[in-house]
Amino acid sequence: MSKGTFRVATRVLIVLVLFCVPSIALADGVSWSLSGVTFDDGGTASGSFVYDASTSTVSSVNVVTTSGTTFVGATYTGVNPGFTPLSFDIVLVPNPSLADLTGTFVLDLSFADSLTNAGGTVSLAGLGGEYTCADSGCTSPNLDVYRLMTTGSVVGTPVATPEPSVLLLLGVGLAVLVGASKRRLLQV
Repeated sequence: MSKGTFRVATRVLIVLVLFCVPSIALADGVSWSLSGVTFDDGGTASGSFVYDASTSTVSSVNVVTTSGTTFVGATYTGVNPGFTPLSFDIVLVPNPSLADLTGTFVLDLSFADSLTNAGGTVSLAGLGGEYTCADSGCTSPNLDVYRLMTTGSVVGTPVATPEPSVLLLLGVGLAVLVGASKRRLLQV
């Protein structure tokens, strides 16, 4: 096989590979919205967070609880540094960067089923609730004042990461071929 034939065959192979690559949107997690969440003291919770089941990470936390007969409610912006997020239990605090979390509000979201990157609707288990941190690292709850979640669920929608389309990849492959052909003509 001559050098010219080899180069053409290589370029054709590159274009075919680029053309055959599927255009798949990968998820960077799922945006979970609280739905119908109520506490035993009449308070409610609403808002959302992003959970990536592949890495067991939580981001974009924006959850608000309202006052009831036991608690005044709070706004939650991050994960409790005293607990690792799990697919079936996520613990939130208003400000995870505080040096001392003693007395800080805590929202424990306990799920009946594990959260996945497929999304869907997952009911909250009867174990979740709102309380305060008993220590500076917020590794244990102060259960003197506590309210339980009685109803609710989370509804998840995948957060898509756009991937290059097949036509874009084909276009790049063709541009490479055209550029290589022009360079070859200039060398002759």
